[in-house]
Amino acid sequence: MNRLQDEIFIQTKSLTGTVNFLRIFLYTLISSIMLFVVLALFSMLTLPMALIVVAISLVYSFLRDYSISKYSNKQMIKYFEYSLEKHDDIEIYVPLLERTFQGYFMKRAALIIRSGQLYIEAFRQKKNDKQDQLSIPVKYGEKFVIDRLTVDKNHKSVTIDSTFAGQYYRFSIVNNQTALDLIEKAKRGGK
Repeated sequence: MNRLQDEIFIQTKSLTGTVNFLRIFLYTLISSIMLFVVLALFSMLTLPMALIVVAISLVYSFLRDYSISKYSNKQMIKYFEYSLEKHDDIEIYVPLLERTFQGYFMKRAALIIRSGQLYIEAFRQKKNDKQDQLSIPVKYGEKFVIDRLTVDKNHKSVTIDSTFAGQYYRFSIVNNQTALDLIEKAKRGGK
C-alpha cells in the first residue's frame, strides 16, 4: 500500500473507527429515560433502580459504539482487499462515508481510480460468510456524475453531491487534498 492510501485509511478511521463519547452520552441518556418511564409506569422506580438503569445504559451504549466502530474498520479493509483482487490496476481507493448528526458511518461504496479513470464501486451487503462478495463499478460520466464538492465545517471531510444512475446521491470522503486533486484529474479522464 502506498503512503497516500495509508493516509486516506488513517483519516477515515479517525472519522468512523473511534469511539464517540458524545454519541455514547446521547444513547445513554435516551435509553435511561425510556427505562425510567417504563419503571415509573409500573411503580418500580427507586434510586438504586435508577442507578442500575444508568449503569446498564452506559455499558450498552459503549459496547454498541465500540462494536460499530470496529465493524466499520473491518468492512473498510475487506472492501479494499476485494477491490484489489477484482481490479489489478487500482491507483487509489477512497471509502465513502455517510455523515449524520451522530457522526460518520461507512457506506458500502468507494471511489476508485483505475488507469486514470474515476469509478464509484458499490458493494453488496453479504448476509453470511459463505456468500460471495459482489460489487458493481460504474465509470464516471456514464451513470455517475459529481455535481458539487463542499468542504465540511470541521475541515475533516468533503461532502459530495452526485447523480448515480439518475438518482441524487450524497456522500462524504476524507478531506485529503492530494486525493481530491487525483479525483479531479480522474474526472477529466486522467488529463
